[in-house]
Amino acid sequence: MRIGRTLPPAAAPIYMEDIISGLKGLIRGQKEINRFEAELKDSYKVKYCFLVSSGKAALTIILKALHELHPERNEVLIPAFTCYSVPSAIIKAGLKIKLCDINPETLDFDFTQLGDIATISKFKTKNSKLIKNSLLAVLPTHLFGIPADIYQTKKIMNDNELFIIEDAAQAMGGTLKEKKLGTLGDAGFFSLGRGKAFSTIEGGIILTNNKSIADNITKQMKNIPAYSILEIIKLVISSIVLNIFMRPVFFWLPKSLPFLKLGETIFEQEFPIKKISSFQAGLAINWQNKLNKLTKLRRKHTNHWANTFNSKLKIQNSKGQSLLRFPIKIENKQTLNSILSKSDKQGLGIMRTYPNTINNIKELKNNFKNKTYPKATMTSKQMLTLPVHHLVSVSDSLQIKKIINTGIGF
Repeated sequence: MRIGRTLPPAAAPIYMEDIISGLKGLIRGQKEINRFEAELKDSYKVKYCFLVSSGKAALTIILKALHELHPERNEVLIPAFTCYSVPSAIIKAGLKIKLCDINPETLDFDFTQLGDIATISKFKTKNSKLIKNSLLAVLPTHLFGIPADIYQTKKIMNDNELFIIEDAAQAMGGTLKEKKLGTLGDAGFFSLGRGKAFSTIEGGIILTNNKSIADNITKQMKNIPAYSILEIIKLVISSIVLNIFMRPVFFWLPKSLPFLKLGETIFEQEFPIKKISSFQAGLAINWQNKLNKLTKLRRKHTNHWANTFNSKLKIQNSKGQSLLRFPIKIENKQTLNSILSKSDKQGLGIMRTYPNTINNIKELKNNFKNKTYPKATMTSKQMLTLPVHHLVSVSDSLQIKKIINTGIGF
């Protein structure tokens, strides 16, 4: 166990002035939430915005709204390598998961396989009769903030009754062809959890210009509970704890406590869905300026890593972006483990990504018998991520570069 300066793998700051703003927001109540919603709609040029308790809550609500529009469709297509929160939300919404392999060079869909899925899904045969496909939605994912090619996905799928949901949970502040990520599909969502592009401790944002989707979400929101007083108190305490222990000088302590499960990827089949609180909305005061500053810092560090490592190690389309973590590929397992070990000893914040593909999650394995996704599997075994946040110093960067170059023999 390391005792001493330790970098978190990802971080979004919560300052004392933010906590004070949150407490003021708590006093203002619904007006504070309305203010945050109005600012988001104006900034993202969308007609409808909804604020909830997490990114996976946001996705669950979107999926339920879409299923109400097309109750005969019940499958959601996602990348085989992605955050475990995505399949969690699909199961929570009462729908089925359909997987597509990925392109390891971009972390986007494998468009060749996506094309095959699109062709097969147009119609299915049952008892010699053609029946409409059951695919409800496709989720292009901006993994770590690297933009997925939404336009290519739309072109390949080419189904007017199929919804494109933009998984921008890790990409708030990003753009694709000068358009803001989160606004390119029929609906999009962001996560405001700790370690995301911008944080309110926990939270989720839904954006859409589609009135039918918005109307169904509005119906759901009427029955979604608000945070209780006790839950808000817990949020306030969490914000103070994060303010203190996210700092590298203290982060070694929570990292060393196994019951906190920091850095672990957990598949949750049950999770709360709530309306965001006025405390969280208060934490988000002046969010555009905060997000812009964090985006510039992350882009600077992202470009540094993109310029440091050759094309064999880095992912395409990462340069010029503002990532949450910078992914690199280490093909040799022994080298990968050595880099991780040295990083842990020096507190440098290098970490693995998701431990396995979606089809290999224990609770979901039976749904994908005899199905393999080799590119996603390879990626899950070979990928590490480097920190890019505001706490990374020049000295940290030099040490990270040194242990990686030494590990791969440069």
